[in-house]
Amino acid sequence: MKKILTPAEMKRDDAAAIAAGTPSQVLMERAAQAALELLTAHFDTGKVLFCCGGGNNGGDGLAMARFFANQGGNAAVCYLGELDANGSPDITKMSTECARQYTLLPASVKVNSVPVLDGVSAIVDAIFGIGLTRPLSGRILAAVTTVNAARIPVLALDIPSGVCADTGAVLGGAIKATKTVAIAAQKYGHILFPGAQLCGEVIKVDIGIPTDSAKGLLLEREDLALLPPRPRRAHKGTFGRVLVVGGSPEMTGAAYLCAKAAYRAGAGLVEILTPTENRTVYATLLPEAVLTCYTPDNAEKMLDAALTRASAVALGMGLGQSELAALLVAKVLLAPIPVVADADALNLMGAKPRLLALLATRQQTVLTPHLAEMSRLTKRSVQEIASNLPHAARALSLDCGGVVVLKDAHTVIADKDQLYFNTFGNSGMATAGSGDVLAGIIAAFAAAGASVTVAATCGVLAHALAGDAALAKTGSHGLMASDIVNALCDVLD
Repeated sequence: MKKILTPAEMKRDDAAAIAAGTPSQVLMERAAQAALELLTAHFDTGKVLFCCGGGNNGGDGLAMARFFANQGGNAAVCYLGELDANGSPDITKMSTECARQYTLLPASVKVNSVPVLDGVSAIVDAIFGIGLTRPLSGRILAAVTTVNAARIPVLALDIPSGVCADTGAVLGGAIKATKTVAIAAQKYGHILFPGAQLCGEVIKVDIGIPTDSAKGLLLEREDLALLPPRPRRAHKGTFGRVLVVGGSPEMTGAAYLCAKAAYRAGAGLVEILTPTENRTVYATLLPEAVLTCYTPDNAEKMLDAALTRASAVALGMGLGQSELAALLVAKVLLAPIPVVADADALNLMGAKPRLLALLATRQQTVLTPHLAEMSRLTKRSVQEIASNLPHAARALSLDCGGVVVLKDAHTVIADKDQLYFNTFGNSGMATAGSGDVLAGIIAAFAAAGASVTVAATCGVLAHALAGDAALAKTGSHGLMASDIVNALCDVLD
C-alpha cells in the first residue's frame, strides 16, 4: 500500500522536514528540479509557459522556470498572483519562498500577467497547490479557461489548480492536466472524483519529506498477499463456510452471484439460506451450494441452525424489505461471526433504527453501501456524501464500529484507524449484480480467517482487478457481473 496525504498531513510533514534541518528553499528547489526532469522527459519543451501564483506552489514553478532557462530552455512566466499599481508582480504579496524565487529569475524569462500562448509547446501549472479552499475567480479563472481551451499539454505541480486536494472537488474551475507531479505522496484529490479525471497521469516524486502523518493508504495489486495463505494440505473446512442470507422469490439472481463469487474467492463451502420457492433455481444454477430453505413459519429456526455452521455471513442480497427480512437481519447481526451487510440489509437498517443500533454491539461487520444506500443509512443527501467520501466513510465507521466500504468509481474503505482507497476497476463494472459479487468475495476472505479490514480491502481490490481482467475480454459495454466472478480465477491464482 502507498501512503497518501491530506493537505493538513502534508503541511505537518513538510514542517517536520524543515524542523529536522532541511531549509524550505532546499525542499522547494528539490521539488522544482524533480518536476523539471519529468517535464523534459515527457513533454515537448520547445517553449514552456510557467503559470505561477504567489504562494509556495508558484515558487516551485518560478524555480522550475529558472532552472529551465539556465539550461538553455525557452521559458516564459504568466504570473497570476497580485499585481502592483504598475501591473507588475507585487513581491510584497508573495510568500517568502515565492518572492525569493521571483528575484532569482534570469532576465531572459519574460513575465506577463496573462497567458501568452504563441509558440508554447508545454505549460506548467503552478498557480495553486494543495492549500486551495476558495473557488477560482477573476483573471485566474479566465487564465485557467484559456489554458484549457488551448489544449496544450500541461504538467501540474502537486495538483491541478482548482482541484481541492482534500476531496477532489472542483472549486469554480480547474486546470485539466496531462500529468501531475505529486510531491512526497499522492493526495486525496488525485484519487477522488471529479478531481481524479483532471490530473492525468500522477507521478510521485520524493524530495526528502517524510509521510509519517498519513492516515490514508492506496491499494496496490501486491496487497492481495495480505490474505491468509492457502496450505497445500487442506480440506473444505480449512477455508471456511460462507452463509448467504438472501434471495427473495422475486429476486434470486443477487444471492446466486454472491454465492458463486464466494466460491470463486476461495470459500470451502457456501450455504444459501433462502425461501423454499427458490430451491429449484439455486439447485440448478449452483449445485455446489448447500441449500437451506425456509418458510415463514420456520425461518428463525433454520437461520439459527445455519448460523452455528457459518464462518462468515453475506447478508441482504435480494432479501427484500418485509418484516420477516428485518427479523432475519436482526438475528444475523446478533451472531458473533463476521457479517458483510449489503443491499436490502442496508436498506432495512436505514429504515429501521433498531437494526442500525445493533451494529454498535458487534465487532466484525463490513457494510458495503453505494451512495444511495449510504444516504439512507446516514440521512444525508447523496450530494453531501459525494462531496467528501472519506469523511462520510470514516464517520459511519466510527458510529457503527465496523468497516465501511463506500462504493464509487474509486472506492473508499474506512475502519476506526485508517482510510484505504482503490483506483482499480472500470466503468463496465457499473452493472447489476456487481455489488453482490463484491459482498461474496469479502465474505469468503473473512470466512478463511482474514480480519474484516483485510477481507474488505482485499475484497475490493480483487473485485476491481477481476473487473479489469473481464474488461479485456468483454469490453465495457458487454461486461456483466458473472464475468467478474469468472475473472476471479485469473486474479487470485
